[in-house]
Parts: sequence; C-alpha cells; structure tokens
Amino acid sequence: MLEGSGRSPAPVGITVNSGHWRVITVNVTEPYVEEGHFPFAGQVDCLVIIQVGDFGYFPDHRDGPRFLAAVDQACAANGVELWFIDGNHDDHTSLAELEHGQIPVHVAEHVTYLPRGTRLHVGSRTFGFLGGAFSVDWRDRTAGIDWWHHEVTDTDDVARLGTEQLDVLITHDAPAGVDLLSSWRLPAEDQVRADAVRALVAQATTATSPQLLVHGHWHHGYESELNWIDRTTTDRTGALTWDSTHVVGLGCDGDAERGWIVLDLPALDAIWPSTKE
Repeated sequence: MLEGSGRSPAPVGITVNSGHWRVITVNVTEPYVEEGHFPFAGQVDCLVIIQVGDFGYFPDHRDGPRFLAAVDQACAANGVELWFIDGNHDDHTSLAELEHGQIPVHVAEHVTYLPRGTRLHVGSRTFGFLGGAFSVDWRDRTAGIDWWHHEVTDTDDVARLGTEQLDVLITHDAPAGVDLLSSWRLPAEDQVRADAVRALVAQATTATSPQLLVHGHWHHGYESELNWIDRTTTDRTGALTWDSTHVVGLGCDGDAERGWIVLDLPALDAIWPSTKE
C-alpha cells in the first residue's frame, strides 16, 4: 500500500487498493494509541487510520521516539497504516524539515505524515489534507519547545490544496460557518486569530466543495452542514444555487463514542462507534 523505500523519513507515493472501502479517522494521541483502534481497524478491513492532527510528533522530546515506535508496532501487529496531518500540538520545525512539497513522508515504516495541501486517491475517492490551527493555550507553552509560531494554517497552504473538487477534506481546525457548540471562551485577540484560521478552512472547503469534511482540534464530537452560495453556477444560470459540505468534528482523547469514526468510502457515510456494524 505504501510505495517507497520504507526508511524514515522518506517521501513516498500512496495508493490504496480500491477493494478496501473503509478507513478510520481518529482524533487520538498518546496514551490512547493502544486502546482498540488498531485491532478494530484490522477486524473490519480498514487498511488506513487517518489521524486528524495533534498526533504528538515530537522527535526531539524524551518520549517522542518511544511513542512513534509504539504506534508503528501497533500498526504492524494489526496490518494497518497510520497517516497523520499536523495539528497545533506537533513539532512544526521538525515537520518542516521533512517536507518535500505535497508529498507524503514516512516517519516510521507504517506511519506517514501528510503535509498541508496533499491530495490522495483512496479507492475511488479523492482526499485532501490541510493541517494547522491556532493554540488557544499558547500562553501556557514555550516557543520552540511545545508551541510554534508557524502552527497556523495560512493562505499559501490553502493555495497548495488547489481548487479541484474533493470528495473528502481532512483538516485539524473546523471551518467557519458551523456552530461548534464549544465551551471554549477565548480572549478577544485570541478569538480573532482562531477565527482567521477557521475562515481559511472555510475558504478551502468552498474552493474544493467536498462532500465530507472531518476535523479535530475543538474536542467536540458533532455533525453539521456547511452551506454557501455557489456563485459560479448562480452567475451562469441567474438562479440562486447553494452548495454544501457535511462536517464531522471528532471529540478529544479518550472519547470512545465521539473521538473516531469509520468512513464508508462508496457511500461516504461517517459511522460512529455506537452505530458501527
């Protein structure tokens, strides 16, 4: 499934056999890596687990290599691969050193980082990936140690994703325009910065018109619809035309009911654990 040298790190090309029609998307990091997602993925023939940011990629931290090795071993034991995008709680300096444009990069034999703007064909579906977010707890963190100025999604990231239509968009932050029902209450200056990233995610969504968007970051599991006016069609026909994307937000670490979904690719159904087969 992963074509490349297998060395860490190395740019790779990714293909997924179209006969395997499910993937799991999760919003989990250490210590929840061994609590059931990997065995379940193997049992239901999910070849890929997609982690939606805040994976915990800290190769220079004391426990970073141990955590990465544990994830890689869990993947190998269950016959799955893990792909992750960057959140705001990852070492962005180290990730930047790995990047080769929008080419996936092995960080371990079964673990692959997907830079912002990456596009992949998974079975018959086209996925886009757009990491990054603003840390609402940045005041409690140390620059260059557990917080990085370039954590936020920017206009160049959105441009790299392009405008060709996607089936699925995987992001860390939520798009503006959906009600998060979050309990977070931010200082005004932080709210502006958080809103700016969400506006960019919304811009990427309206540009690529995916049927489904899955994100993490806000620790709130929910489903909603993002609706907007399709101006191209409206201008061409003269009739007001709407477009929409189904948005799924995943809960936080340890949320057994809302922290992950199984994604049925042919139907693009998001199956929560409480309703899985």
